[in-house]
Amino acid sequence: MTLSASDYGTFVSFLIMYGVGFILGAFGGMYSECSGIINIALEGSMVFGGFTGILFLQIMSTAAAGTWLTTSFWGVEVLYILASLISVLASALFSFLLSFVSIKLKADQTIVGTALNTVAVALCTIINTFVTKKDSEEVYNNMFSSTLLVQTGNNFVDSAFSNLHIGVVLGIILIVVLWLAMDKTRFGLRLRACGENPAAADSVGINVNRTRYIGTAIGSASAGFGGFIIFSCLPVGVWQISALGYGFLVLAVEIMGNWKASWIVLASLFFAAFFAFAPTFTAALLSQGMSSNSPFFTRPFYYLLPYLLAFLSLIFFSKHSHAPKAEGIPYDKSGR
Repeated sequence: MTLSASDYGTFVSFLIMYGVGFILGAFGGMYSECSGIINIALEGSMVFGGFTGILFLQIMSTAAAGTWLTTSFWGVEVLYILASLISVLASALFSFLLSFVSIKLKADQTIVGTALNTVAVALCTIINTFVTKKDSEEVYNNMFSSTLLVQTGNNFVDSAFSNLHIGVVLGIILIVVLWLAMDKTRFGLRLRACGENPAAADSVGINVNRTRYIGTAIGSASAGFGGFIIFSCLPVGVWQISALGYGFLVLAVEIMGNWKASWIVLASLFFAAFFAFAPTFTAALLSQGMSSNSPFFTRPFYYLLPYLLAFLSLIFFSKHSHAPKAEGIPYDKSGR
């Protein structure tokens, strides 16, 4: 089998897209759960963040049609910066549905998070129907694909960086910021204290519930931005409003990484490599007539692999993982 430079370039493109998206999604779980809130709603956050950002781009592609915003490279990048901010803010607002019910009403966080995953898809579908006047779960995500084409004459470079927008760069910057904030700042230490021993944190003047609100908001915003990066860069043309199970996958990544930023990054890139392999090298195999009736030469098999590996990894790593001790337990100041 001989693979072309463009095949390897496409693999790198998907690796960057999935890698950044998965790291941000898993960091979202880390921030929420290290503060003490179980965030099963990462799937919903990724959907809501991806939808709001892409919907903004879709609206602007019509409202600003023919202007420099939609016809020039830097104009389109400005739109992607704005869309990134919208996805982050919308996802942070979405987090309050979880944090308010969990903190104020002391509801079961796992049940609430699971319900919010369904609510997110339903809410996005309703908004999409209202805006587009069509009863559909389809959202166009390739309005500016021609503007984002890289044409250097090098097949590897052109394939690797076409369709990747400035939001990916912002995502990489955010990963570094969140990593340092968790491991190197007083805020990160206080956040972990609220998830490990909220009574002790409260005794030294830390507002536990406020910190949990902030941690959940940061986590949801991070996951939502990760969802926007993945779903806005996917070369599918039409995106069905769904997180495709990525939210649950990043939960597994977070557990495998033992709620440590460095290990989460490595685990995310590991799974991203499998997701990048599926649409690139399997397509190359099929195009060269090397397919057979065996399921091991099909794209669905390689899309299945990351989930299968996540399942097997959790079996082996779960006994060595140490979740925050107060995770999922509502804090009652009067019981201290």
